Amino acid sequence: MRKRSFLGAAAVAAMLISFHTTAIAQTKGGDIVIGITQAPPSLDAQITSAQASRNINLHIFETLYARDENAKPVPELAEGVTVSPDGKTYVFPIRKGVKFHNGKELDANDVAASIERYRKVGASPALVSAIETVKATGPHEVTITLKNVQATFLDNLSSPRAPIAIYPASEAAKEAGKIEIIGTGPYKFVEYKPDSHVKLARYDGYSPNPNGKGRDGFAGKKEAYLDTVTFRFMPEAGARTAALESGEIQFNETVDGSTAKRLAGDKRFTVEKVLPFALQVIKFNQGAAPGNDKNFRLAVQAALNMEDIMSIAYSDIYQMDPSWLYPGAAFYTTAGSDKYNKGDLKLAKELLAKSSYKGEKLTFIVDNLRPNIDTATVLQERLKEIGVNVDISIADWPTVSKIGFTPQGWTFWTHGFGIEPYEGPGSVMAPWVNGLSQQAKDPVIDELAAAFNAEMDEGKRKALFDKFQAHMYDNAVAMKAGNYGMFQVSTSKLKNFKPYRIPRMWGVWLEP
Repeated sequence: MRKRSFLGAAAVAAMLISFHTTAIAQTKGGDIVIGITQAPPSLDAQITSAQASRNINLHIFETLYARDENAKPVPELAEGVTVSPDGKTYVFPIRKGVKFHNGKELDANDVAASIERYRKVGASPALVSAIETVKATGPHEVTITLKNVQATFLDNLSSPRAPIAIYPASEAAKEAGKIEIIGTGPYKFVEYKPDSHVKLARYDGYSPNPNGKGRDGFAGKKEAYLDTVTFRFMPEAGARTAALESGEIQFNETVDGSTAKRLAGDKRFTVEKVLPFALQVIKFNQGAAPGNDKNFRLAVQAALNMEDIMSIAYSDIYQMDPSWLYPGAAFYTTAGSDKYNKGDLKLAKELLAKSSYKGEKLTFIVDNLRPNIDTATVLQERLKEIGVNVDISIADWPTVSKIGFTPQGWTFWTHGFGIEPYEGPGSVMAPWVNGLSQQAKDPVIDELAAAFNAEMDEGKRKALFDKFQAHMYDNAVAMKAGNYGMFQVSTSKLKNFKPYRIPRMWGVWLEP
């Protein structure tokens, strides 16, 4: 009888503990609205490198490999990889029991079809350019063979820039922009209302990575507590701040320095500082005159005082730095820095006189984000001093980004370049391969990138990246103004949040 009483008490205690644990878990939820600066040009993750798309898509879709907190490639949908002795064959066992948001179980055919699709329509084709074949070699096994050894292959597979997202095979058969938004991630797509918002809901059928140890970059164990996540498109900074203070939104992707200082003194809010977050980059269209004239580009580069640009565009949170990688990166270099931040009008005029520019009006395309408009305005005023006539054309991000990847309708374009230096030198080089970002092929860049990807010796790879950066400056392929950061503000009721490359909404919850 005493034994039975003891067991009964233990059972009751266990029930109470279980009830208490369940009650705690049930308090972790909430419906969060995030104010972001731009509308995503697409939710087809493979076809866009826009930050606005990445903010949303990396909650919905997953990749074979992902990046951990330190940007190292680690398995996500793959269990791992076996590489052949010659370095050309990669065999990936695929995790079992993973389900898409439509209930279909992930298999090798989905993975193979998704990678094949990326080879056709992916926004960063250099990521998969080394692939020769992709085959499902078992129900949960995919084998990829490369044309040549590629030291950066797992880096490429795990790139979040324009991610090689895994879709159901039925969706992978569709054209760019025509898919149903179905992934394997912790949140599923609910609705997209243009000019308003994208809404996601927690996917209760989600299969977290069993080898994940908590939140870890874009990888790890993704625990989804929030009931819904809504990304509202709010390009006007004042509107985002007003919405945060009124409780209309609970997270503001970015605020200016003065607003951050003011809100830091209000217990209702938590302010996070993220620096560096991106490089401010100014591009030339080399597919048309005068952007195709090296002397013209060098004249513009020589004329600009980059600190004037950064101190106005990002007055409270910027760094002057010539490198195309972030400080502390393994391949960080100052190669070419003698041409950075010159502000030399005399040299600029001499170079301009050697160019084909004859005073015609040039178009600077820019989206409606204030720091980008500030960058364009400072450049416009500065170039007046050497006789270059610039007209600023402002539109929304989807419109500007569409124009910027064509060789007509623009000479200058500025925007953030953030995910690439986070990923490393291979990703910094990739957007310029085959003339993708400058709209004209550059054989030197193509050769350097190919050599870098094939080189296994780290010292030699560093030397190749030094040459790439020097070439960017010596030819003014594009210009870096500086590093900028951002202040992010949330309600103090948002718990366990940690800033990263996107506002990660796994592992967090809202207190009632």
